[in-house]
Amino acid sequence: MTAWATGTCQVNGVTLHFTRTGGAKPALVLLHGLGLDGSCWSPNARALEAGFDVVMPDGRGHGSSSTPATGYTYEQLAADVVGLIHGLALASPIILGHSMGGLTAAVVAAHHPTLLRGLVLVDPTFLGLESQRDV
Repeated sequence: MTAWATGTCQVNGVTLHFTRTGGAKPALVLLHGLGLDGSCWSPNARALEAGFDVVMPDGRGHGSSSTPATGYTYEQLAADVVGLIHGLALASPIILGHSMGGLTAAVVAAHHPTLLRGLVLVDPTFLGLESQRDV
């Protein structure tokens, strides 16, 4: 079993923790759902690491990332992902997001369509603004 690297990236005033399989392969960023962290993707990453440099960030307020008092809109979560992509110099990554991560990935793609090579949404939480505030 290959050892994975962990690290942090400073984006938008927060510290995002990530785990990365590494290697000179296409980047695949896996975004977790609400209440989870990047480690929830570990079994999937094991299956994908031969073909991809799998990056599993902990979203703000989750796992080992910063927990600021504010900044939890999907626009801000998406800006964090864009910052991570730039901070790690990921060239045209594929983003796969589940639930909260799915909506975050959709916002990234909507605002930065040329940044990504591909997008996979798994049960995204498409919420209206009022519901988003409640979450």
